[in-house]
Amino acid sequence: MEKEQREFRVGPLKLRRLRVQFGFTIEKFWAAAIMDSGTAKKLFKGGPVSMKTIAKAAKAFGITNHFELLHADELLALGVDLDVPQSQRHILEWVEEPLRLSAWERTANGLQYQVAKLRHRFLADRFARGKCYELRHLPTAERKQLEEHLHRHPSVCERISKHPNIAENLTAAFVEQGGLWWVVDRFEDGPTLKERLETGPLEPLDLKKIMLGIGEGLQALHKAKIVRRELAPRFIILRATDGSPVLTDFELAKLLEGRPTVSPKGGWPDDPYRATEVSGEGTVGHQALREETHGNPLASVAQELDKGVKVAILMEDGLVRRSRCSG
Repeated sequence: MEKEQREFRVGPLKLRRLRVQFGFTIEKFWAAAIMDSGTAKKLFKGGPVSMKTIAKAAKAFGITNHFELLHADELLALGVDLDVPQSQRHILEWVEEPLRLSAWERTANGLQYQVAKLRHRFLADRFARGKCYELRHLPTAERKQLEEHLHRHPSVCERISKHPNIAENLTAAFVEQGGLWWVVDRFEDGPTLKERLETGPLEPLDLKKIMLGIGEGLQALHKAKIVRRELAPRFIILRATDGSPVLTDFELAKLLEGRPTVSPKGGWPDDPYRATEVSGEGTVGHQALREETHGNPLASVAQELDKGVKVAILMEDGLVRRSRCSG
């Protein structure tokens, strides 16, 4: 008989919830699942086990499809389309639309998320942009440690209040017993700058409008003592109505008032759009923000970009041209 080679991880938080729901001790569980104690403990710690073991665990809890116990990363590796929701999820007064706006992605500090369009449950013509963070595989204590990371985007939006070039946050909430964290912003219809650039170069007038809008958004952030840190095209939405830019996704923004850091523990991955100050090559402070912008929105753009990117600010026509430096 051919030995089963591949091992898989389950979602440990879901497994623990099921054990509490069924009133199982670990001993009762391994007896019901007909497995040894070592395998049962490994399963509950999120360690890799055989699919046969996962099927036994599912049967003990009365679950017919043992894939329901698999970790989200394992489902993706098996080709399961997580973009298609099995049922509409309610987030406070909002309900998730069938089609997601993005696949599962990760922030620079490792948090897994998806972006979805939400519709108001009672006001049919009102929509929102929801960013869903997947936390079900994390122990409760670890989720508590991530509180500052999860609250950073709403905190930044609250500091800025309303600005035409900054996303407007409506609310944020845990759902599914704290396993998912949803950040809900006012919906801005339109592509990201990244999606727009994939269709071809911008016209000069469009480029001018976009860069000035980005600069004005950054000025508002800098005035509030906030450094954007990841000024990348994928985090900029272009309004379908007039093409004006909206900066969003502030979960890694730096607050210059002694708030806990949200920087990745293992260091920042390479990104030509990230200011070098975030990786320790420079110092961003209140004085630096005042000195470098001089009231010019395009200088704010230059400050946020990697110093490995040469930025020429053309005051007369409001364009920013960027080209990689050779050294």
